[in-house]
Parts: sequence; C-alpha cells; structure tokens
Amino acid sequence: MSPSKLDSTASFGNGDASISCSKPENGFVDSLSLFHSEKAVEELLQQTPVEGMDEHLIEFSEALRTVAKALRRAAEGKASAQAEAAEWKRRYELERTRNIQMERQVSGNNICETLQSWWTRASLDNATGMIRIIFPCLVSWDVSKERNKRVSEARNAERFSAEHNGDFDCGRVENSNNQLVQKNEPDGHSEKGCMKHGICSHEVLRDRESDSNSNGDHNKMMRKASFKLSWWCKGENGDQHKHDIVSFEKGNITTAERSSKQISLKWESDPQTVLILTKPNSVSVRILCAQMVRWLKEKKKLNIYVEPRVRVELLTESSDFNYVQTWKDDGEILLLHTKVDLVITLGGDGTVLWAASMFKGPVPPIVPFSLGSLGFMTPFHSEHYKECLDSVLRGPISITLRHRLLCRVVRDAAKNEYDTEEPILVLNEVTIDRGISSYLTNLECYCDNSFVTCVQGDGLILSTTSGSTAYSLAAGGSMVHPQVPGILFTPICPHSLSFRPLILPEHVTVRIVVPFNSRSPAWASFDGKDRKQLAAGDALLCSMAPWPVPTACQVDSTNDFLRSIHDGLHWNLRKTQSFDGPRDL
Repeated sequence: MSPSKLDSTASFGNGDASISCSKPENGFVDSLSLFHSEKAVEELLQQTPVEGMDEHLIEFSEALRTVAKALRRAAEGKASAQAEAAEWKRRYELERTRNIQMERQVSGNNICETLQSWWTRASLDNATGMIRIIFPCLVSWDVSKERNKRVSEARNAERFSAEHNGDFDCGRVENSNNQLVQKNEPDGHSEKGCMKHGICSHEVLRDRESDSNSNGDHNKMMRKASFKLSWWCKGENGDQHKHDIVSFEKGNITTAERSSKQISLKWESDPQTVLILTKPNSVSVRILCAQMVRWLKEKKKLNIYVEPRVRVELLTESSDFNYVQTWKDDGEILLLHTKVDLVITLGGDGTVLWAASMFKGPVPPIVPFSLGSLGFMTPFHSEHYKECLDSVLRGPISITLRHRLLCRVVRDAAKNEYDTEEPILVLNEVTIDRGISSYLTNLECYCDNSFVTCVQGDGLILSTTSGSTAYSLAAGGSMVHPQVPGILFTPICPHSLSFRPLILPEHVTVRIVVPFNSRSPAWASFDGKDRKQLAAGDALLCSMAPWPVPTACQVDSTNDFLRSIHDGLHWNLRKTQSFDGPRDL
C-alpha cells in the first residue's frame, strides 16, 4: 500500500467494529495506539486481500524488467568499453613504435647534417685527417642503422606471431635435446615473409643424443620435406594452376588465403619422416600398424615415429622394431611439426581429432585410414594402404584444409581480455551446456562488439564446418562443406522456437558470457573433452585459428564430402517413385 493510504483512516471488520489509525506526532506511538494497530493487522490478515494489490505487483514486475534492461545495457557497455580499450592499446603500441623509428631517423639525419657542415667549414689542409675520423663514424652509423632495422623487423614479426598465439615461431625452435640449423636457400624469402605468409627456409635437424635401442642411421641428417599448395584445375589450358596459395618449404601450414576451390599438394622434396597414430585397444589396428611400419621402413626407407604406447606394443611383438622412434615428454610433442613430414592415422574420425590436438601450431598433412564406425574425415581404406601411401608419397594429391577454432577462457577476475587461460584448439566444436543443473542456461552472446542474443535452453554449439556433420547436425544445424570458412552458431534445444542456427564469417570473434543473474554456472567442452566450468562473469572467446588441419583426399574434397554423407548418413536415400502413376496430358 502507498504511504498516503497508510496515513489515512482505515476501517476494518464487520458491522460496527472499526479501528482508527492515525499518524502519531514526533514519531512516537502510545500503548493504546500500538494495541489498536496490532488488532488492525490481525483483522487485516483475516480479511480478503485489499483491492489494488494486483496493481502493485504489476508495478513491481515492471520495475524488475526495467532493472534487467538496465543491467543488460550495462553489460553491453562494459563489453564495448573493453573492446575499445583493447583497440586503443593496440593503436598506442603501433604509434609508439612508429615514433621511436622516426626519432632514430631524425637523429641520424641530424648527425649527417652536422658532419656535412663541419666538412664545409674545414680547410683543405685538414681534409685528410678529417676523412680518417669521419669514415669510421659513417661505417659505425650504417652498421648501427642496419642493426636497428633488423631489431625492428624482428619485434614486428614477434608481435604478429604473438597475436596469433605466438608460442610457436616458424622461424626459430629451441630445445635442449635437438639442435636446429637453418640453411639459406636462393629463393630470397625473408624472415618477415616467413611470419606473414608461412614461408620458411629449409631446416636441417640433427639429434645430439641417439636412442640406445635405435640403429646408427638415426644420427644422420634429417631434412624436412617441402611442398606447394596451389589451385586445382582439370586442364593445363586453364590459368588456375598459376595461382599458388603459398610455398611451404619447411612443411608448416599457415593459412595465407582461404578458398573453397580444390587444393592440391605437390612435394618439392621427398618425405623422410612419418608419424603413425592408431586407435587403442584394437587387435586389427595393431596388426595393420605392424605391417605398415615394416613396409614403410623396408620399401620406402622412411623414419617412423609412433606413440610410446605403440612402440612398446611393437617391441613386445618383435625386437626388430627397435628403429621406431617416439617421444618422452610433452616438450618433444611441441616440436613434432619440425620433424614430421606426414601423419598417418589408423582409426575413425576420433583418431583424426586426436592427431589434430597433438599439434598446437602448424599441422603436417594427415592421411586418414578408415577403421571406425563413421568416416566423414577418413576416405582411405586400409585394405589398399600400400597403393594409397605410394600415391601420397609420390604426389601430387588433393587435400582439404580443415579450419580449427582457437578458444580462450577469460575469468571474471581477469584484468583484461588478454589475461586468459591456455588456449585450446578444436577441430569439431566447442559446446557450452548446463551440465548437471536442471535450470536452463543463460548465456549472453557477442559477435565482435555486437550483441547477438541471450541463449536460453540446454546450451550452445560453436562448430567448424568440418564439425557440421557432428554434434551441430544432431542439434539441427546444417551440413557445410569443410572448406567453407565460417563458424556455425547452433543452439541446443532453445526455449524459443524462432531461435534458428546461424553461420558466421570466419574473421569474427564470438564471445560467450555467463551473466551475473544466471541461476547456475555453465560448462564448456572442447571436442568432447577438457571440460571447464564457467561461473558467473566468466567468458569464452572463440575465433578462427591460423593453423588449419590438412587432410589428404582420395579424389577431391567435394567428392569425398558428398560420398561421406551418402555412405555415413544415407542422405536423401529413398525408394524411386514408380512411373505407372498418372501423367500430365
């Protein structure tokens, strides 16, 4: 009730029973008034609700809606302010670097002008002595200027690498067990071009320590195989084959230009090292792995890497497999992309996901053999592995560049959006769901600086186009060709029937925030593992990773994709309509 109604005289009860309650003076209430007030309250509770109570409830609910809108606007303003602050910080760093370079140039020009005026004012008798003084200064100045230029280029390259998860530098890799020696080739590619376009010089790897169980040939020089990716065309008359995407001389793939055209891989030097990954707990896979390892070593003379578990299984079967190499810790796994020319997977799509998760940066070409239940990414059959591998090693072959998502978790206690946990790369999808909670998820979604929507339902799926035939498809998303660059935005059982899936462009950053008014936390899983809890105020950032996963094709990417959905999903499979029905005359 309003204060005016409380101050006025109110009558309660039936018949002649009435109580008068007035506002006391100076804020004091005598005992009689208190007695009358208590009696009035008791009679009020026994009576029916006062008319007009529904109106106050409506006013209160409207006030709550207004507060909720204000909170949402505040959250949007906070996100916009954070993005603007990050942009201004980036501009400040660029402007600072530019000013430092300009100061160096100005100081160099002042020195030259001073020397020139000094030379003009000097007499001809002292010219010889002055040349002896000035010439070393000029030489030192040129050396210093060239050194500053190289330092500036190196800093720019490191900054560019840091913006794309620069833990992996395609120009330098250091390790206590391996020594990396770069060999300059006459192609003229600079280090700056390497960082920008993924073009790196040849690297020669030499092992300092050899395994006691390995043969003497492991100590010899191992050189990374090089290859090129180019537009695919059917005839030599076309000009598509003239447009190379980028030349990969070190075997590391970074996405320089994305296209839905067919892409072919042509080896420029013979592959020397192969990594074989297998599905565990399978007798047939174990037998096939042993046969393939023996054939690759004896017939193709290749260096072979396997997982530690697989090496133990091979040595248990026969001691002749002591030439097979493996790794000891996670630090050596991070350097596999500098040693391995080709990856072979024996299993299903899950084995391909496992292979992709091992490489946190550049990924060597993968040849997937189908030994699982569904094979959307495994076009090769194990029965003909010799013919398939011989064709792949000889080249050229068609490949599919499967894009990955780079996911980062930003906690509410973080100072800024760059204060994140270790980034995670996913090939299929990242899923944000309600976990064990019975409440609907409440997720605020932003695309760059734009507010998209508030997800209320069982959760949300952010999928790559390669993962469009996985969880996203089961949740109602569309099937998309794997080489189409984009991010699939698929809700899981949304509360609103008009909430339909979206396909966002590849260059955007999707931010998922758990609001403070959420009734329960959310849970995020990455390719079905590495489950993390997202509390109120936490955010998940997803963007396209710069390192795709190249998988070999049996025919080409489009043919393999269509065959996989026909064979795996029985897509649009139905009986043919009979022709004995009515016809138009």
